[in-house]
Amino acid sequence: MLGLAKRVGARFLLTSTSEVYGDPLQHPQVETYWGNVNPIGVRSCYDEGKRTAETLTMDYHRGLGIEVRIARIFNTYGPRMCLDDGRVVSNFVAQALRKEPLTVYGDGKQTRSFQYVSDLV
Repeated sequence: MLGLAKRVGARFLLTSTSEVYGDPLQHPQVETYWGNVNPIGVRSCYDEGKRTAETLTMDYHRGLGIEVRIARIFNTYGPRMCLDDGRVVSNFVAQALRKEPLTVYGDGKQTRSFQYVSDLV
């Protein structure tokens, strides 16, 4: 896609993820934070894939002058979510529908950024 953007003179948008930060030591993360990533962890294929995509995108920008944007998307929720996708909002909804106790992850003091899907679009 980056090659195509170069050929046709298009702007390139990469949708990345907060997962590029790994298990961050800094909260909240600023865009200049490089993260705390385990390159051989269980989710490392996803984390490292997104980090690699960001690297290639910036290489095309710096080396070839492609106009690029990178959006690191955090915790999007909304209609048509799968109840079993394992994310916090869908877990809350699934547990509420089943009249189960709601799971609070961590110590309950952490903060998260949530974004409704139409706001993302």
